[in-house]
Formats: sequence, structure tokens, C-alpha cells
Amino acid sequence: MKFDEIKEKLESVESCSQYVRVSSMHPLELYLGKNEKGYMTLRYNGNFTPIKVIGTNLIEIKQVKTSEYYSILFSFASEENQTLFYHFCEDMITTTENYQGDDGYKEVVNRYTQWKKMFTGNNKILTENEVLGLIGELLFLKDRAIVENGTTEGLNGWSGPEPTHKDFSYKEVWFEIKSINSFKNSVSISSLEQLDSELPGHLVVYNFEKMSSSFAGITLNKLVALISKTLQYETDRDIFFAKLKQVGYSYNEVYDNYVYNLIKVDSYLVDDRFPRIKADTLPSGITKVQYDVLLSMIEKNKEA
Repeated sequence: MKFDEIKEKLESVESCSQYVRVSSMHPLELYLGKNEKGYMTLRYNGNFTPIKVIGTNLIEIKQVKTSEYYSILFSFASEENQTLFYHFCEDMITTTENYQGDDGYKEVVNRYTQWKKMFTGNNKILTENEVLGLIGELLFLKDRAIVENGTTEGLNGWSGPEPTHKDFSYKEVWFEIKSINSFKNSVSISSLEQLDSELPGHLVVYNFEKMSSSFAGITLNKLVALISKTLQYETDRDIFFAKLKQVGYSYNEVYDNYVYNLIKVDSYLVDDRFPRIKADTLPSGITKVQYDVLLSMIEKNKEA
């Protein structure tokens, strides 16, 4: 079942404690509707022994017993960020549509656990520049760091949320990630630590074009959800969301307004030929430096 179908089905339910089955063809008895408080709800009915399942500030969990079956209800207790709940329902439904086991309860509870940290919010809203920068780091994490180093090591090597470190470092290799709009001809270096090192490193520049909100492009919320779904182990998911929390991210619909098309990715070798400011060359008394690097001046450092 697709996102729009789920939204339409949930919005069609007008009464409290009313539910409609997702599909008679689905192997699990999943229902969409509203609980007794009027909250949008995904409900699973089955023959199971309930375990303790903890809700969040956005999701209420209720487990009930009737004369014929048990039910677990996932209810969205917020008037905001409803899109997140639609995505949650879509994922729960589609990932179980080919389920052939005999413990549907365990399946839906485990899937909820994987989503749980997405429902833990805070009041901070990232600026557009912070959103763009985080998108670049997440793309590098997904497409290179995890692919080349494995999931756990890839995540542990991501130190972008910590301002005094390189964005990514593995053994003796480090990477600094920059995201820029397509019309920019330079990248901003906001601290000495970003490019200062005795070891050669890499500056990776993601070049984006900002699009309208109707464009099917890259958004921060979608990218976070995509990476989260690929993380097999709960420990890895803990690392991932802890780092997102450090940078101030939690799901918010406002981020869906920032849609980007990735134009290109360029990588530059940062060595002694690269124009950078190093701590050991600063006059005494200067402790903080910010500067811009013209991309046209580092073409000779571009890596294939």
C-alpha cells in the first residue's frame, strides 16, 4: 500500500474506535483507523502473548485482549508531523506484505522498534544551511563510508556532529564534507581543524540545485529514513540517531520543504599543494580562523 492510499484511508475514518483492514490479501491482520481518543492508529490483531512495548512522545502503545484475539495499537498522539506516521504505516505494511512466518506480533514490534527513534523529537529546527550540510554528510555516510568500511565502523568514523573533528576519519584517512548550491564557486572552511592535518586527506564537495517542494528529489527526512531502514542492528541504529541528536536533528515536516537535486560530487586531495591555513603557520595570538577556498584554484587537486 502506497503513501497516498494510506493517507486517504486514514482520512476516510470519521469515528473514534473505527478501523478498516489494510487488505484481505495481506498476510497480517493490519487495520488503519482511529483509537478512542481520535488519534490515527495502526492496529494489528493476532494470537500472541503481549510483551512490554514502550511508546514515545509521539506514539502511544496500547495492547488489548478481546474474546477472540489480542491487539496492539500504534497511535499517533500529535497534530503535527503526521507525514511521519503515514510513512511509518507504509513501511509497516509493505515490509510485511510477503511475511510467511507464524509470529506477526514479533514482526510488527521489531519493525516498530526500528522506527522508534524517529518518533523522538526536540524543539530545535535546523537552518537551511544546516539541512544542506547534513544531507551531504549523510550521502557520504550512505554511499561511501558504510560501503567501504562496513556499517558499524562507517558510523563510528562519522564525527561531523563534533565541531573540532574531521567529518569522517578511518585509520589514517580523513574526509571533510562540504555541501554547496550550484551557483557557488567556493567552499567555506569554518575552523582550522577542518583541513589542518599532518596526514593527507580529502575534501568532498556535494553540489546541489534547490528545487520546488513538488520535485521528487533529496530531502533530509527521506534520507534519514532510508539510512535507518538499512541498519540491521539496533546498536548501529543507536549510534546513528545519537549522532543525529548531536547535530540537532529530529523529524519535522518543515524539512520536506527543502528539496534538492544532486548535480555532482567532486573529491579533492588535501595535501601540501592544497591552499589551506594551518595552525603552525598562524601568528601568535590568533586562535580562530574562517576562510573560503575557490574551487577553480584547487582543480589540480581533483581526484578521479
